[in-house]
Amino acid sequence: MEACPELPEYLRELLISGRLDDRIFLDREGNWFHNGQPFLNKNIIDFFNKSIGVTSDGIYVIHYGDYVYPVSVEDAPVFVTGVTFEGFGEFEKAVLNLSTGAAEELDPATLSVGENNALYCMVSGGRLTAKFRRSPSFHVLERLDETDGEFYLVICGKRIHLKRKLP
Repeated sequence: MEACPELPEYLRELLISGRLDDRIFLDREGNWFHNGQPFLNKNIIDFFNKSIGVTSDGIYVIHYGDYVYPVSVEDAPVFVTGVTFEGFGEFEKAVLNLSTGAAEELDPATLSVGENNALYCMVSGGRLTAKFRRSPSFHVLERLDETDGEFYLVICGKRIHLKRKLP
């Protein structure tokens, strides 16, 4: 099977050989860089956030129309920028606002805790990991409960055991 089939052949060859010199990088805080220099233009940053994707073999890319370009991601490719709870009990749902510009219902079963107790979940049909920014994380963690040394979230009518995110 060919590596990175979604990438144009010339980019695929450069990536596989390690000779891809033009690097776009997303750090663990959601900041975009080009060859070590931060992007400052909000329109470019918004474009990258909205265009992030993943190839079938797990390479993160900026994908827009026919344009596909590999990017390095330090932690998560998507960030949860806000969360709203609607309803109550088993009828409650949590709606996430994402750095991609999309709003998506949270699947509570995908919640996990990572390094420095950062909160994560899966989005985009389970294809992408999203890291909660501080404010939405605190909003969700207000629902944290402890029983016999085990931590749970009571969310969307369910009691969710918070598992550790694998590195």
